[in-house]
Amino acid sequence: MSQNLFPRSLISTLLILSVLSGCSSQPQKPSGQKLPIAESQSETAEDLLFKAEQSLFPESARLKIKAVEQFFSQSPVRAREILDSIDFEHLPDSLQARYALAQAQQAFLSNQNWQIFFWLDREPVINSNNTAITDRAHTLKAIAYNRFSEFTAALDEWASLTSTGILELPSDYYDEFWKTLLNAPEDRINQLLLSQPSTITKGWADLALLYHPGRTLDQQLSGLNSWKLQWKDHPAERFLPENLALLQSKAAQQPKKIAALLPTSGPLGQAGRSVRDGIIAAYYQKLKSQSSDNLPELVFMDTFEQDVSLLATIASAEGAEMIIGPLDKSNVELLKHSAPVDLTILALNSLNTDSPEEDFYEFGLATEDESIAVAERGRLDGHQRVAIISPMSRWGDKVVDSFKDAWLKEDGEIVSEIRFKPNSQYSQLAGELLLVNQSQQRAKKLNRLLGEKLGFEARRRQDVDMIFIPSYPEEARQLKPALAYQFAGKLPVYSTSSAYSGSYDRKNQDLDKLRIPVMPWDLPYEQNDIKSSVLSIWPAATGNYGSLYALGADAFNIYPHLLQLTFLPGSQVNGLTGQLSIDRNQQVRRSLPWQTFRNGRLKPLPIPKQSSSHVLDTEAEDEQ
Repeated sequence: MSQNLFPRSLISTLLILSVLSGCSSQPQKPSGQKLPIAESQSETAEDLLFKAEQSLFPESARLKIKAVEQFFSQSPVRAREILDSIDFEHLPDSLQARYALAQAQQAFLSNQNWQIFFWLDREPVINSNNTAITDRAHTLKAIAYNRFSEFTAALDEWASLTSTGILELPSDYYDEFWKTLLNAPEDRINQLLLSQPSTITKGWADLALLYHPGRTLDQQLSGLNSWKLQWKDHPAERFLPENLALLQSKAAQQPKKIAALLPTSGPLGQAGRSVRDGIIAAYYQKLKSQSSDNLPELVFMDTFEQDVSLLATIASAEGAEMIIGPLDKSNVELLKHSAPVDLTILALNSLNTDSPEEDFYEFGLATEDESIAVAERGRLDGHQRVAIISPMSRWGDKVVDSFKDAWLKEDGEIVSEIRFKPNSQYSQLAGELLLVNQSQQRAKKLNRLLGEKLGFEARRRQDVDMIFIPSYPEEARQLKPALAYQFAGKLPVYSTSSAYSGSYDRKNQDLDKLRIPVMPWDLPYEQNDIKSSVLSIWPAATGNYGSLYALGADAFNIYPHLLQLTFLPGSQVNGLTGQLSIDRNQQVRRSLPWQTFRNGRLKPLPIPKQSSSHVLDTEAEDEQ
């Protein structure tokens, strides 16, 4: 498959600029002003700014906007300064639309995705009769929705493009369009297929339906061959696997026997038995719709105080073609470098290395993955400067370190950090984190110097726009109110799913507005047959080991799709531990739905609603 030779962000920038440059309307003649000299195609941004200085409003604003469109690729900071110098409210509607689009482009390039909606959800843009402007607005909003995993809304934006907009979609946006099609509900893809007159769009929708969950690899490969014959030279061909024939030969090699190598005794026994029971529950759930002849034989081998390499060799000699496990990281590392040939292995832990081995896959539930997700969502929500308060423990170190790496990689700033021990004075810690105590000390000093008591209201530091509190439920229930007490009640607060106890608790009202990523297994409003089956037999699955039952079930359900997820670009499987995909290092990646607490209960976290262009003037719909 071909690879892009240039960074996608650079190509996207140039594509947006080319469309914006084509959006310009003819300048209107202001009262008492001569028409400007015709602009040459080679005029630089500086030339346009010089002309703007010699022109009256609104012609001066039009020239500035045109200059800004060049400065985005040359000097983003200069572009921002010029945009800020233009009075949006007094522009005519046609220029308001172009100005709003330029602001949205600025937000797009700086990953301030929430601002894209702030600028484009305006009447001058929505009602513009310039299809180049409206098509670009729909495209930018669709990409922003993708980044928030709001794929149904993104599909609505793509579907709103004109026929010309669909046909002339820049090739570098195919990835984003494809991402939407893969993740939007299947019934909505069918609606698109029936409602769109564009044959190009129908080709995209046809291919996307083949990739959606629920089809076997055999069915998909047969459908892909038919699609190739029907849609020759279609732009979606880039998302076909490189070698369909090879995949077809591999598809016939599904394992007839699977050995699960798990610690079912010893210190990790409870964890291993939880995974085992999840595998069994998934097996019997599939047995309801399939013949046992179509399902593999399952054998379980206890790894406690055993050589996993020897166990794998024995399993292979007894006919096993695949191994699920082991669970602990040391055994995963050992097996990775000593596994028998011709065995496919789905290890249940991640080594986080860049050295994939053929037929060796890693599937773990590391909390560090969640802290990375927090950093990504925080930046998506428009935050730049974070304060961190976290437990003084090995777990806290891992979570914070992974968050910091991801946050700094996205050009975020860490302005304050405090670690706490169990049973700390959380209100005092919150005050120290936000420098409220320094504000109080300054007031006391002034009182002493002036010899009188001044009217005083303590303040927190103002250079924070987000707080991260990785913690467990008891700690989080104290930290969240403590932050509000220390004048940070309006600051967005994020944590990992560790802050959620796994079930409704009246005490969770103290967590209201806290934002966390949560695996589907733990969502109280999500119904699932496997989960219901597990809980009916093992009620303890709602406790600390619940996620391991989900891991076992997902491991069994994902094994038939390993080739699909590896070789069909963008393929995903909906699981109990998240939306599952496989990266280039053959590690299973989990995308988790974002939640917030409202009246002590988990609710989906929507995209923040903007009341102004400033990030701290936003609030999620559920928080109004």
